[in-house]
Amino acid sequence: MIKLSKLPKPQVLVDSAEEWTREYCDCLTQGVKPSSEIAYRYKNEEIKTTLETETNGKCAYCESKMKHISYGDIEHILPKNSGARPDLYVEWTNLTLACEQCNRTGKRTYYDPAKPLINPYHDDPDDHFQVLGPIIRYQLGNERAFITENTLKLNRPELITRRLDRLNSVENLLFSWEREEEGTIKDILADQLIQECMPDKEYSCVVKHFLIARGFPMNIAS
Repeated sequence: MIKLSKLPKPQVLVDSAEEWTREYCDCLTQGVKPSSEIAYRYKNEEIKTTLETETNGKCAYCESKMKHISYGDIEHILPKNSGARPDLYVEWTNLTLACEQCNRTGKRTYYDPAKPLINPYHDDPDDHFQVLGPIIRYQLGNERAFITENTLKLNRPELITRRLDRLNSVENLLFSWEREEEGTIKDILADQLIQECMPDKEYSCVVKHFLIARGFPMNIAS
C-alpha cells in the first residue's frame, strides 16, 4: 500500500452525485431494494478511468496491477450499505479502485468509525506498516493497521508469491549495480532501480523497502 492523492472530481459526479445519492438513500430509507440502475451508477466509465489514473492502474490496497488479475472493482472506502455510510454512495473521496480479492474480503462489510481501516488517501501507509521482504506487517501497537492487514488479507499466499517474484527480479538488477564500477553504466542502473520504486510499478512499496534494507542509497539516482 502506498500514499495516494485524489484527482479532480469527474464531471459526471459534479453534475449528478447529489441526485444519485438522494435516490439511493431514499430506497434504503423506504426499505426498498435499489434497482440495478440506481445501485450501480458509480460504475461509470469516466469515474473508473479517473480512478485508474490516480491509482496507477493498481489496487489501492495491495498494489496488484489490476489488469494482471482482474478488471478491478470501483471500491467504496467506507461501505455504502444502510448500516454504514449510504450518504457516501457516490462521494468522490470515498471511491477508489480495488482488486476483486481485496474488495470482496471482509473489507466489504467492515465498518467501525472508531477504528477505520488504513485509508491510503488520508493516511501514509509507511506510518502504519512494516515491510519485511514480501511480507507487510502492522506496526506493533497499531490496532488500525492490525485490523487492516487481517481484514484485507494483505499477506494471502498468492500476493506473497507475486511480491517475491518481483523482488527476485529487482535483486538481479541490484546485483548488477553492486558489481559495476563507478561511471555511466552504474548511474543508469541506479536510475533503473529508482524507477522500480515509482508509484506506477507493481508492489512499489515492498520494492522500495527491500532496496533500503539492502543498503541501496535511494537519493543517488539523477
